[in-house]
Amino acid sequence: MTRVAVLGSGGATALLAAVLKEDPDVDSVVRKDDLRSAAGDTDIIIGPWVENPGEARDTAIAAMSAGKPYISPSSSPDVVEALLGLDAQARAADTLVIAGMGWSPGITNLMVKSAVGSLDAAHKARIGWVASSGGTMSQVALNRALGLLTGDALIYEAGTRQSEPAGERPERIFFPEPVGWRTLRLARAAEPLSLAAFFPDLTDIVVKGGLTDPLTEGVLRSASRVPGYGALSSRALSDKLVRAAGKVKPGTIPWSAVRVDVTGTKDGREETVTYGLVDQLPNLLVAPLVVAVQTLAGGLQARGAMAPEAVFEPNDFFGRLAYRGVRLAALQRA
Repeated sequence: MTRVAVLGSGGATALLAAVLKEDPDVDSVVRKDDLRSAAGDTDIIIGPWVENPGEARDTAIAAMSAGKPYISPSSSPDVVEALLGLDAQARAADTLVIAGMGWSPGITNLMVKSAVGSLDAAHKARIGWVASSGGTMSQVALNRALGLLTGDALIYEAGTRQSEPAGERPERIFFPEPVGWRTLRLARAAEPLSLAAFFPDLTDIVVKGGLTDPLTEGVLRSASRVPGYGALSSRALSDKLVRAAGKVKPGTIPWSAVRVDVTGTKDGREETVTYGLVDQLPNLLVAPLVVAVQTLAGGLQARGAMAPEAVFEPNDFFGRLAYRGVRLAALQRA
C-alpha cells in the first residue's frame, strides 16, 4: 500500500486529498503545509500549486533528500524549468521528480506523445486549453488565466526558440461540445520547454489558452496592462485583479477543455492527428495526479527530474484517466 503526502492549501488540494483517500491503492493521505513533518511517514509527495520557482525547487530538493518521489502540479513554466534543472540531483538521490503534472501541462504532453507515436514523423504541435471561470474552482481558473495570459510566451517556430507577449495572436479554435468554438491567445506555457527536448523533430510548438467567458478574460487582461503592473505585480495585486474579474457575472458553461493538433507525415503524406478532451475543471486538476500516484505505486522505476511525457506511456495513462471519468477523443478534421 502507498502513503501520500499532499502539500499546500491552494488549488485543488482539499479535493485531491479526499479523492486519494478513496483510492484502493492508497493506504493513507496526509495534508501538510510543508514537507518537514510529512517526509518521514510517506511514500510519495505531491507538491503545492505554487508559482514561485524558488519555493518549488526547495521543496523538491527536500523531497529528494528524504529519498521520496515528488510530483509537482504547478502549471508555471518558471516552476517546471526550475524542477527540470534538478535532473542530475534527482538521479544522484536515486529518486524521481515529475514537473508539470496537471492538465496543461501534463495531460497535454501525453496527448502530444500519443499523436507523435501514431505518425511516421512529426514536426508541428499546437496545444490549446480553455478554462471555465464559472462553478467550483473558478478562482483557480482566474488565477491561471492571469498567470498564463500575461508576461512572455515561449514558442518554437522553424526550430528557433522565440519569446512573444502572451495574450496576443487571437485565434478561433474548436473544442468538443459543449465547449465549441473559443478564441484563444498565446499562453505563457510550460509544454514547449520539455516537448522540444523530448521530441527534437518538433520544430514548431505553440500553446494558446483562454477562459470560456471572454468578458471575464478581458477584465483580467486589461487590468494587468495598467501602467506599473509589472513593477507591482505582488500577490496582493494579483488577488485584487482576480477579485475584480470574479465580480463579473460570467455567462459561461462549467466545462473546461484541451485540444492538441500534431502535424507530420504518415505513409509519405502529410497528416494531422487531433485529440480533444472536455471535463469540469476540478476533475482535470485532480485526475492526472491520481493517475500519477497509481502509476508510481505500481512500481514505476524512472529516476531523474522529468516532464510527464518522459515518465508515462499514453495508452496506460489514458486508460487510467478514463477510469477516473476523463476521456480522450480523437477528432476528425472536416
